[in-house]
Amino acid sequence: MRENLCIRDFPNLFLIRQIPRPELDACVMAFSTDQAFLLIERAHVERRLAHAFLISGSNGDDLKSLAVRIAARVNDWTAHTLDDLKSQGAMVLEPESKQRKIKIDAVRVLERQLQMTSPSRYKIGIIVDADRQTEQAANAFLKTLEEPPDNSLLLLLTRMPDQLLSTVRSRCVRVPLFRSERGGMELSPEQEQLVQALGQHFTGALNPSRAITLMRSFSGILSDIKDRIQKENHHAYREEVEAYGKTTDGAWLKDREDYYDDLTESQYQEERSSLLALLFVWFGEVLRRQVGCPAFDLPQSQSVTARIAQTLPPAEAHQRLRAVEELRRNLTTNVREPLALEVGFMKAFG
Repeated sequence: MRENLCIRDFPNLFLIRQIPRPELDACVMAFSTDQAFLLIERAHVERRLAHAFLISGSNGDDLKSLAVRIAARVNDWTAHTLDDLKSQGAMVLEPESKQRKIKIDAVRVLERQLQMTSPSRYKIGIIVDADRQTEQAANAFLKTLEEPPDNSLLLLLTRMPDQLLSTVRSRCVRVPLFRSERGGMELSPEQEQLVQALGQHFTGALNPSRAITLMRSFSGILSDIKDRIQKENHHAYREEVEAYGKTTDGAWLKDREDYYDDLTESQYQEERSSLLALLFVWFGEVLRRQVGCPAFDLPQSQSVTARIAQTLPPAEAHQRLRAVEELRRNLTTNVREPLALEVGFMKAFG
């Protein structure tokens, strides 16, 4: 078995042994993509590369970029995107269907491919948004982590590492990224709106009435997102109807209509997940300040999060963070979205 990276490879992680949970996970976002790549490259050169890495951070593009660099380096490939990796034999799993989930069938295909021989030095498996695995998929993948095939390298990418099974996290070398070299997390216009609403919310005492006001702001942002996505996809569908409607049958057009309906729901859930991820980042900022970690994703909100860190006990901050996770989990069930949001925001922000 290959030797894992150790504390001396990640010098900033010496603090981890001194920090009790729940503050621990708030403090591990410690490396730029370049720093992380150089450390993993050194482990590869010294022939002590771990079989699995959990790469986490607030920006999905950074996670994918680092995964591409790692896979290309260890196999001497030329690659700039995940598609480049797939064309050279890497296996990449991503959420699919309108539920945006990674299902057990996809994990089983990955397992079978990892058992096969490969002309490359390493058999690469990359799981994008690893936290989006179903429970069955996560349990199946755990077996691969426990008994990894020879010459395999698994890269798990996630913006929400704590949503993975603890047994999965414990079998990976964690590579947390931060974005301070770029001035913090890059936000979409909708995320900017949410950050402003959060800042306004925390200017006063936390109570149920203010939580409902914040929830309505969140719901309004979601409504605008859904309207935008629906208009874009309706326009795309109408263009296809105009281009092909007179030369094809009605069944094809119905299939395309269903396709755009599913695409709309899938894109909406992806956007909603990005807003929920921002709620995790917000409380993560508070917890990082409370334990003295230097890396921040929302420097524009530093005055607010610093004030919260001084007044909100760490245990309560973590409890509110768990309420956000409960909200996220409820939104993946058949619970009505308005009800899930109301209950979740009352617990997390009331």
